[in-house]
Parts: sequence; C-alpha cells; structure tokens
Amino acid sequence: MSIRSSVIEIEDRVVDKVRTLQQPVVEYVRKGKEQAEAQLSKLNYPENLPKPAEVVESGVTFAKGLLDSQREFVSGLVDRVTPLVRPDSQSTSAKATAEATEDEAAPEPKTKAAPAKPKARSSAKRSTKS
Repeated sequence: MSIRSSVIEIEDRVVDKVRTLQQPVVEYVRKGKEQAEAQLSKLNYPENLPKPAEVVESGVTFAKGLLDSQREFVSGLVDRVTPLVRPDSQSTSAKATAEATEDEAAPEPKTKAAPAKPKARSSAKRSTKS
C-alpha cells in the first residue's frame, strides 16, 4: 500500500467517523424540538432576519470559495516547485555520479562570485467568480 493510498484511507475513515458522531446530535436536536413544540406556542420568525437555511447556504458558499482559492494558491506553489523535484527515474546514485563528474570537469574558482540577483516574480492571476 502506498503512502498516498494510506492517507486517503485514513481521511475516508475520519469523514465516516465524523458523520457517525453527528447522527446522534441530529437525533437529539429532533427530540428536543418535538418536546419544545409540545410545551411552547409557535414563535414568529423575524422577517428582517435571513432564514437559517439561507445562513447555512451562505456560509457553505463562502467556505467553498475560500477552499477553491486555497486550492488555486497551493496548485500555483506546486507548479513553481515541481521543476526542482527529480523524476523517480533519476536515482540518487546517478545524481552522485553526475555531481562527481561535474566536480572533476569544472575548474576550482579562485574568488567567490557575488550572489545572483533574484528574478522578479510574476504576479499570479486570480479568477473571480460571480
């Protein structure tokens, strides 16, 4: 089993456990609502307030937008560092051999070179969803 499949399996188990733990809470609230209805007269919900379902939907929409933004951000980071990652086909021994060959072929510098100036970073475009 690969590390990735192990992580996915654990994540799935966490989601399942959260759902399992939430079910009794929903049932408890249902029972409490039934008891309250029997003892209280029906309350009028203020018209100037958003309905609870609207508040939930708005929060979920916000969370999805934030999650999408974070996915774009992390994907951009991964795109930038991917060239630094060796492909699996290049083994550490091949890299060591290449480095040794470079060391033998390259003459020893007599003075230290000044550090290179960093390149200007391009700004990433953000998409805005309406």
